[in-house]
Amino acid sequence: MSWFNINRALANIRNFLQRWSSLIANLNRNVRPSSIFECYSFISVVEAYDYCGYNIQRSGPRSVIFKRSIRGFPNSYTYFVATKADEDYEIRLNQGYENLSDIHFNLDITISKGPNSLTRIVLTHQNIHTFCECKHYRTFYPSTCANFVGLSRIVMPHNILWNPTPNHHPYPPPALLVSGNASPDVAKFANLVRQRRYHIRFFDNISPYGGTTILRSWI
Repeated sequence: MSWFNINRALANIRNFLQRWSSLIANLNRNVRPSSIFECYSFISVVEAYDYCGYNIQRSGPRSVIFKRSIRGFPNSYTYFVATKADEDYEIRLNQGYENLSDIHFNLDITISKGPNSLTRIVLTHQNIHTFCECKHYRTFYPSTCANFVGLSRIVMPHNILWNPTPNHHPYPPPALLVSGNASPDVAKFANLVRQRRYHIRFFDNISPYGGTTILRSWI
């Protein structure tokens, strides 16, 4: 899968984590590529908060352990706390979420409000700030985006309608992060989403080659 350089992605992850720990317990090139991409996206989101001036602290076990599935207690795995002035967020990987209708989902990356934002290991609608879904595809199509729009409408139904007033939304929109390229029709679909005033973003080329600097303007 040459469009996503696994060795370079792992090196970028290790370089960012060096300030806290050189021990990464469960991530190496033998892990399936889609899981590596998910972890890379997770670190890229944390790195974007770091770049935007947030104080980043690593929490969880002594060594870095990525939560690569829904299984397990969230605090037994590595997560990050981002703080700045009166803002306080937890950034977690593969977090269980309960929406307004008491339906449970697994979200790839969540940003939640306040310390200790979980209720009995589950993130609830009162505390969610935003979320990301990660797809390791060489090329993606409008159907992938449509599925994400549907998920966003269920996860954050009262938060995704766009208000044209500048800086109205005090949170980043739900974001789809894809490792590869968007097909030509994705741009048309994105225009349709904007016309319907949905506060949702689609990002392609989230990779060591494509770069992740665009996430800095997403926050």
